[in-house]
Amino acid sequence: MKFTVAFRRVCTALAVGGMLLSGATSCRRRPSSATLDEPAVLAAELHTNAVAGLPGTIYQSQAKSPIHWQPWTLSTFERAKAAKRLVLLVIAMPQQSACHKILNEMAADTGMVGKINDNYVPVLVDADATRELGLLAVDLANEIHVAVQLPMFVWLTPEANPVAWIPAMATAPESLRDAFDKSNTWLMRSWTDDPEYVKTHSAADNQARRERFASVRDDNQASKQPAADVLKAIRQLTTLYDAASRSFDEAGGQFPSGTLDLLASVVLTPYVPKDLRARSLYMLQELLKDVLTSPMFDPLDGGLFSVRRSSTWALPVFDRECCSQARAIVALLRAYQATRNPLVLERAMGVLAYAEKSFATSGGGFALGDLPGERPKCWLWTIEDIRKVLPAEDAAWWIAASGMHGLGNLPFEADPTREFFRCNTLSWVKPMGEIAAELGITPDVFKPRFETARKILLKARDERLGGALRDETEHAAATLRMVSAYAMAFGVSGNPLLRDKACSLLEHARKTFADGPRLWMYAARTPPAISAGRAFLYGLAMQATLDVADITGEAPPLAWADDLASTCAEHFTAADFLKECPDNANIINLPITDLTMLFDESTAGLMSMAECRLAARGRPLVESFSRVAIALPMVDLQKPVMHTDLIEATLLRHYAPLVIQGKHLSPAMQNALALMPLRLVKRRVASAADGLADGTVKLILADQTSQVLATPEALQDALLSSPANQ
Repeated sequence: MKFTVAFRRVCTALAVGGMLLSGATSCRRRPSSATLDEPAVLAAELHTNAVAGLPGTIYQSQAKSPIHWQPWTLSTFERAKAAKRLVLLVIAMPQQSACHKILNEMAADTGMVGKINDNYVPVLVDADATRELGLLAVDLANEIHVAVQLPMFVWLTPEANPVAWIPAMATAPESLRDAFDKSNTWLMRSWTDDPEYVKTHSAADNQARRERFASVRDDNQASKQPAADVLKAIRQLTTLYDAASRSFDEAGGQFPSGTLDLLASVVLTPYVPKDLRARSLYMLQELLKDVLTSPMFDPLDGGLFSVRRSSTWALPVFDRECCSQARAIVALLRAYQATRNPLVLERAMGVLAYAEKSFATSGGGFALGDLPGERPKCWLWTIEDIRKVLPAEDAAWWIAASGMHGLGNLPFEADPTREFFRCNTLSWVKPMGEIAAELGITPDVFKPRFETARKILLKARDERLGGALRDETEHAAATLRMVSAYAMAFGVSGNPLLRDKACSLLEHARKTFADGPRLWMYAARTPPAISAGRAFLYGLAMQATLDVADITGEAPPLAWADDLASTCAEHFTAADFLKECPDNANIINLPITDLTMLFDESTAGLMSMAECRLAARGRPLVESFSRVAIALPMVDLQKPVMHTDLIEATLLRHYAPLVIQGKHLSPAMQNALALMPLRLVKRRVASAADGLADGTVKLILADQTSQVLATPEALQDALLSSPANQ
């Protein structure tokens, strides 16, 4: 495996592709005698693993590691300066099981442990909570022209300037050790020879990086005509899918929640040109055909695998965590609203049930979930495996329903090396009704039989996987995403129990993760640099509070959304951009912003949607914050898949209808308002200037035509404008 290592003008030696090219160093300025005479002071804290008490699966998984992991704090860098050592920063993300695998391999390698502890101040970072470092890892990978891989090793000076970095890929332990050893040898020689040279040139490089980040923002100008350009971006998106080859260009490996959500939103937005809604509906329906019967949906427990291994949906990465489940629930329910395909609803509610069962904590919130490391063969089955655990009469129909074969059901492009020869994924290729008909029984009679077989297979798989520790650490992002999932599920089903769950969970989140006006990723407080809420978390919180406000019509959620928006304006607004990290948590001096859907939705997309919804309610954000929140970057037109959230927010801003609510509405009308498509209808309460009669609502379309509606039926008819309903 080729490892690319970048060392940014530290000296005349350059490591690329795991090979060292050494140059002369005699021309360097030698450290002053005063510098040499200052003794290194190794603080007692650097002799121990100091992350054991930190919340989150990344830290907890390494609580017993022999590596002397330190937290991402200013104190750690002060100790590194006193110790005259480089900082070895390892950026990991709990959503990626490869991170756990590599960290465990590092801990098991005594030679590597010794070199790390003896030469560096090792710092472990959870990039889910310390989000700006995950974004930085992407930028650093781009600098050396490789795809981002986490964990990433980043060597920093005690002043927090990057010196060198390599992606730690999940291959053989020998490859990881070899890449580290080569980097370590070169770095230690350079640092020992002339640390001042390393620090000076790393600082200069970081200043150049800072200027480059600013120039990229300047080059990436916002659209001057967003209402027209957002339609161009959607048209561009619809050209990326080819139904004949079932291929989706630029889709990447993640489950297409953002694309499904955007396409369905286009279909459900009345004032979008009819031909574009029709094209969006067609792509939505075809994309759903690809994923709904694929192994991305687990037929045994109903959960969703959110990442695929190749360009097809035939072989997932067998990892799951709560945030991706909740995000998919919202997207699937939106797709159901646009298509009325009952299978979409079935899959969405199956994922919801799985998320509740797997990630709800005893404390009342939701955990992210623990990913101990993927073992694909524990999830795959041979025909003999099925026949061994199921009665013969059930094994036959299960094998047929899952499309299993003796040589395996994985297409060549999903497993080109035939690593999983004779293995099969499980999926529900045939509808339950069709299987029942082939067996000559009704679906109602067949359902208990299916449930029995499913439970047998699930038990067998659980035994293969072995017992796993349940994550009980409440996670703010997961909890807030589940608030939105419940709100969306209520909007589709009308089930008041789901509305009540959304309301109670939001209140739990407020009490657990809010400290005055500030948010934290975990209930346990840490130094701000580790888990103080980043801008992304505030975006999720505003989304959840506005979702609950929409389905209840109550004031408290809206008031909290106002408070969150004020905090965002105060702490995340810079001169011309939306900064991800608040000043009290910032250590690395770079203007990091989140404009692209790299790991999840982008902060920019969440903020833009929140700004639109609050402004529609007559609660606009302060001008400085609003200006950076509503921009539609022109890059969205060329790369719409990576910006579906920003595109959807802009679509809502310019094309969504506005409903003005009069006073003294009947319970039936209030319920109709609560069931309007969530986020796709702007809302506000009527003022005296509107002159709206009691008991009525006013619907204003994007072209400013309007009608006053007095009954729930009239409101529903006015909003049912998708091609599927025409």
